Order: sequence, then C-alpha cells, then structure tokens
Amino acid sequence: MADEKKYPTPRGAAATAAKKKYRDKAYDRMELALPKGMKARMREAIERAGYTSFNAYVADAVREKYARDMGEEMELEQGEA
Repeated sequence: MADEKKYPTPRGAAATAAKKKYRDKAYDRMELALPKGMKARMREAIERAGYTSFNAYVADAVREKYARDMGEEMELEQGEA
C-alpha cells in the first residue's frame, strides 16, 4: 500500500466557493434550535442507531413524521436523497 497515491484536499477560496455553490444547488438549509441537553441525547441515539451524521438522522426523522402525519411518503425534487 506504499504505492497508493494520496491526492490533497482542495483548499483555498476557489475550493470553498465551489463547495458552497454545490451546497446551495443541492440542499435547502435551515437552523434547528433544540432545548438544552437534547443535542447530547440525540448524539447518543444517532451513534446507537448507526448513523454517520446528525443531518441524516434528522432528515430520516422528518421523513418518518411526515409520512405518519400526511399518510404518504415525502416526494423530493429529482436528485435529492
């Protein structure tokens, strides 16, 4: 494995601008405010459930709640996960 090539992660203003451009095109963003202590409890649940990110856990929770309340799956724009 000594022959493996490692490519540096792009850094700098141009890389940051490219990441922001992709993020803005692919994602809607919103802030989530939680009561004190809830974030730590959620982190425990996220780890225990095997999720790799807080965002994935919250997105799945919202989809489940939507399906329960609306009686149908949430339809997303093409290309969204």
